[in-house]
Amino acid sequence: MDTSGLPVPDAIHPLLEQLQEALVLEVKYQPNLQLPNISQNDEITIGARDGSAHVLRCLKVWYDLPSDVFFVAINLMDRFLTKMKARPKHMACISISAFHIAAVQLAQSLDVDHLVSISQCKCTGSDLKRMSEVIRNKLEWAPGTQPVTSLTFLRLFNAIFLAIASQLGLGDMYTNIVTESELLLRLEMVACDGNCASLKPSEMALVLLCTYLNGALNRLDTNTDIPISTAAIPNSSTTNTSVTSRHQMLRLLDFAIELQKICKVIL
Repeated sequence: MDTSGLPVPDAIHPLLEQLQEALVLEVKYQPNLQLPNISQNDEITIGARDGSAHVLRCLKVWYDLPSDVFFVAINLMDRFLTKMKARPKHMACISISAFHIAAVQLAQSLDVDHLVSISQCKCTGSDLKRMSEVIRNKLEWAPGTQPVTSLTFLRLFNAIFLAIASQLGLGDMYTNIVTESELLLRLEMVACDGNCASLKPSEMALVLLCTYLNGALNRLDTNTDIPISTAAIPNSSTTNTSVTSRHQMLRLLDFAIELQKICKVIL
């Protein structure tokens, strides 16, 4: 694979294998929402879907759950809405049921009655259990499986970029300017937008990471507190180390082009 002159560490090869596997499964878990902006025949609108997504995000924070639960829940909800036509009055129950399925799947214990109460979804615990079963059946949900989502790809791309940055002696710099918690926050905000639901998760994650990295690098011009290793930059002076390191980090964005090619080839 052409990496534009970047050294490819051994650590990247298993990550690329994981990426290939995720890309093969991506289409299986890809939603294709066709929700209207305005309901004409008692349909669920994109606005109603987005409102439910924001509720799920609040529930994730309330229960202090990992982002995985939120993204699996969003994926289940969107794929169900892709396959089934439902009425607006069922939207809350659908979303909360998807959230409960995701929590159980990821070994997070939630009391059904408390979840129904705190979410104010206007359904009962029995309703939630029945809806959960409907979702599982319609999506042919197999126990122990976990969908491939934009979170899957974001973590893989981040790990790949970090491996290359470390090979360049810029691992500390990368971890200081790329904060995973901030990346997840931004990705969660994107996931709440139904207009992005039908985008390819791999491309969405790669664009988000590259945009974030580019913005972080631009801020280096005014931030002198970021530690930079000079081990991979022979004969570098203190004066030009920051400029050279920033240039090296920018080369990661060139590698993103190669990752994009991989995604397009698989898809």
